[in-house]
Amino acid sequence: MITMEKILCPADFFPASDEAVTYAAGLAANYDASIHLLHVVTPIAVGTYEYAIDTDEIMRSMEEKSMEQLNKLVARVKKAGVAVTSELRTGDVYEEIKGSIVDVKPDLIVMGTHGRRGVERWFIGSTTEKLLRHSPVPLVTISAAGDKALSTPQFRRILVTTDFSEGTADALAYAFSVAQENDSEVTLLHVLHDISADVAGKYQDSLIDGIRKQLEGLVPAGARNWCEIVMRVETGIPYRIILRTLEDEKVDLLIMNIHGKDMLDRALLGSTAERVVRAASCPVMMIPPMNRKGRMKARPGKQRVGA
Repeated sequence: MITMEKILCPADFFPASDEAVTYAAGLAANYDASIHLLHVVTPIAVGTYEYAIDTDEIMRSMEEKSMEQLNKLVARVKKAGVAVTSELRTGDVYEEIKGSIVDVKPDLIVMGTHGRRGVERWFIGSTTEKLLRHSPVPLVTISAAGDKALSTPQFRRILVTTDFSEGTADALAYAFSVAQENDSEVTLLHVLHDISADVAGKYQDSLIDGIRKQLEGLVPAGARNWCEIVMRVETGIPYRIILRTLEDEKVDLLIMNIHGKDMLDRALLGSTAERVVRAASCPVMMIPPMNRKGRMKARPGKQRVGA
């Protein structure tokens, strides 16, 4: 079950980040959690400019303006009735977020992702990608491409993607815990890559049947008493199938696990998870290897009537 006491929310004051703060506040209200807002000011590189400039003065101005923006976010979160603290750091964005994770010890990180080029890659081009690979706690990303109103987090439809790798059990534990509290429908999706399907050839039907049985084996005992569960096995390019499913099924939350074996596993993020995170129409929760800490605990769930 889920315990969510502290949520870390890095903010860069772009629209997706603003949505992330709103989403984090909604989650915090649901779980009686507190929020720690973090903004990182990146130092100016002195050698970038041809003429001498007063970098100290510029940094002071940037920090003052950032603090004004941060205080506005704090006021907004407090207005929602959520306990909140804030912090302004100066340095490398990723390194400072890492430092805040160590200091704050959050149960969850919620952050916005942005576009594909220019200054808007401040997160998705470097920071979010690094956190996807290395975050020690679950990470929820809110994409600028999303089209859902996020003022109140919804969990009516949850999609869990799995390739049966290490960490699948952790992702499912989160998914079914959230589902139990919110009376959600959970869809388990496995995508059989085109290449694998071609290799399987005439054995494809039996392969798909075997995968369905594996998916059934992942469902916790008794879960069908309080949760509607759907099994799906699709053939195609994984990230395309996932994104299409999000749109077609009007999914409210996508949950994926981050592989835990080594960097070769996590390199797969570049081809599947990162593409999904950037273009997802709903929030994406990435679950790292949890070492069976059992950190999450939710309020008692509902018993499904007539199940």
